[in-house]
Amino acid sequence: MPVSETDWDAFETAFRSCKSCEAAGFIPAARPLSLISPKANVYLVGQAPSRTDHETHGFYVGPAGEKLKTWLVSAGFSPDALGTTIYGAAMTRCFPGRKPGMSTDRAPSRAEQKLCSHWMDRELELLDIQLIIPFGTMAINRFLGTGPLTDRIGNVFSYEGIPVVPLPHSSGASTWLNSQENKDRLMAAIDAIAQIRSTLT
Repeated sequence: MPVSETDWDAFETAFRSCKSCEAAGFIPAARPLSLISPKANVYLVGQAPSRTDHETHGFYVGPAGEKLKTWLVSAGFSPDALGTTIYGAAMTRCFPGRKPGMSTDRAPSRAEQKLCSHWMDRELELLDIQLIIPFGTMAINRFLGTGPLTDRIGNVFSYEGIPVVPLPHSSGASTWLNSQENKDRLMAAIDAIAQIRSTLT
């Protein structure tokens, strides 16, 4: 049944004011980000916001986000679907920072993921989700358990009765898509998303 405005307003207010990871000392400054839409029926979830997201207060606005959007458009979604029919989420909702001495983002620790997990749990309770699209190993493992990407990408799975179509991470730092076989797996995943999208209510 549709979520009430009162329940949703309470959730969003609590989410936007969350400082848990900052208080725990994991990050210097909390800025929880998601592309929130209470009417979304597709749930897209990645690893964590990027530095660009953190600095702009946006979400999926960097190069990896732009590539991800092209995949979604290829699956038949409109360019503005993220934040409308697609709910944009992540395993942790604040920028985790860079790896020490490096220019690549740090992966959130298990402790950070656990501290942040209740937001995803609540979203899945409130929303009428009909398709879950996890991208990247961390998000895929959240819904499917551990396993190689070659066995995941291009196939359709189920999580509590909801179809799950995994995608690889769209970051340019990933080399997984360098092989033609994996590019073919990605296209199979996009085709599967397109087929399910055409049936969504």
